[in-house]
Amino acid sequence: MLFLIRAAALLEGLSLTLIQGFLPLYVRKTLGESHFLIVGAVVAVPALGTFIASNFWGGLSDVSGRLKPFLLVGLLGYVLALAGYPAFRSAPLLLVWAGFASLLYGTLAPSLKTYVTLARPDRREHALAYLLMSQSVGWFLGSLGGSRLLDREIGTGFRAALWIAAALLAAHTILVGVALRDFRRPPAARQNRGWLQGVIQDLASLYENPKLLRVCVMIFFLVAGNYITWGFFSVFFVEHLHASLRTLGLALGASSLLGIALMPAVGPLVRRFGGERVLAVGTTLYIVMYLGMAVTRSPIAAATLFAMPLYGMVNVSASTLAAQHSTTAQRGGGLGVLNGTYALATIVGPLIGGLLADRAGLAAIPWTSLGFAVLASVIAWRSVVARDASPTGARETQSG
Repeated sequence: MLFLIRAAALLEGLSLTLIQGFLPLYVRKTLGESHFLIVGAVVAVPALGTFIASNFWGGLSDVSGRLKPFLLVGLLGYVLALAGYPAFRSAPLLLVWAGFASLLYGTLAPSLKTYVTLARPDRREHALAYLLMSQSVGWFLGSLGGSRLLDREIGTGFRAALWIAAALLAAHTILVGVALRDFRRPPAARQNRGWLQGVIQDLASLYENPKLLRVCVMIFFLVAGNYITWGFFSVFFVEHLHASLRTLGLALGASSLLGIALMPAVGPLVRRFGGERVLAVGTTLYIVMYLGMAVTRSPIAAATLFAMPLYGMVNVSASTLAAQHSTTAQRGGGLGVLNGTYALATIVGPLIGGLLADRAGLAAIPWTSLGFAVLASVIAWRSVVARDASPTGARETQSG
C-alpha cells in the first residue's frame, strides 16, 4: 500500500513543479501580467487555500479517525486545478480557480505524511524521507518535462504539461479509491458531539502545544524566506540572470536529482542527530545558498547554489518533530498544522517578493531571503541549545 502513497507523492511533486515553478512564468509571459505582485499572488493565493485546508481537513481527519477520504479529496483537488488552468485567459480569474482548488488539494501533503508515520511508527524518519524522495522524483520529472514542453512555446507547452499531469492524477485517484486500504485510528477525544466543534477543539489543543508551536515558528521564517525567492525563481532566472528556459529546467531538475540522491541518508541522519540539530544545520546552509545567489550574476553559479539538496533535510526534520510532538490520535492535525505553517509562509513570501520586485527590482529578492534565513537559523540553533540543556534531550534523540 505504501507504493500507492509514494506514487501519489510523486504526482504531487510533479504538479507542484508546474504550479509553483512554471505557472508564474506562464502568467507573466503568456497572460501578459506586468505587476510582480500579481505574479507572486499566483503562488500566494493557493497557499492561503492550503493553509485553510491543512488545518480543517487535518482536524477532521483526527475527529473521524480516517485517512483515505482525505487522500482522495487532495488528489481530486490537483486534478481540478491542473485541468482548469488552461481555461483561463486572465490572471484574476486564474487566481480564483487556484484558490478554490487549493481548498481541496491542500490536504494531500499532510495526509500522505500522516499515513506513512502511522504505517511505520518505529521508523518515522525513514518513512518520511522515502515519501519526500518520491516527491522529489516528481519535481525532477516535472522540471525536465515541463521545461522541454515550454521551450517550444510557453503557452501551448504549459497547457499540454497541465493536461498530461491532470490525466495521470485522475488515473491514480481512481486507483487509490479502489485499492488503498484506509488507515483507521481511534478518533481524537472531544467534549461534545458536533464534528465542527471537535475539529476546533483538536486544532486548539495542537496550537497550544509549545514544542509544536516552536517548530512552526522557525519553519515559518525559513519557508517565507525561501518563497520570497522561489515564488519568482523562474522569472529571476530568466529576466535577471538572462538564462534560457532549458537552463532553468536543468537547474530545477538538478535540484530535484540531488534531493533524490540525498534523501535515503536523511532518515538515518535525523535519527542519529535529532530533528532539531539537522534542522539547524539545514537553515545555516540556506544562508550560504542565498548569500551566493545574491552576489552572483552567473546563471550556472546560481543554478549550482539552488541545487543544494536542503529541502529534504528541513522537511524530514520538521515533519519528524511534528509527528513526535503530537499523539497518534492527533497525528493528522499535528502534521496539518505544520503544513498550514508552510502554506502561511508561502502566502507571505511571494507577496513580499512581489512588492520588492516592483519597487526595488529582482536583485533585491535573494538578499531578503538571506535575512529571513538568518533569523530562522538563530531560532533553530537556540532550540538546539535549549534541547541539549534539557535532561530529557538525549533520550528524545534516541526515541524520536
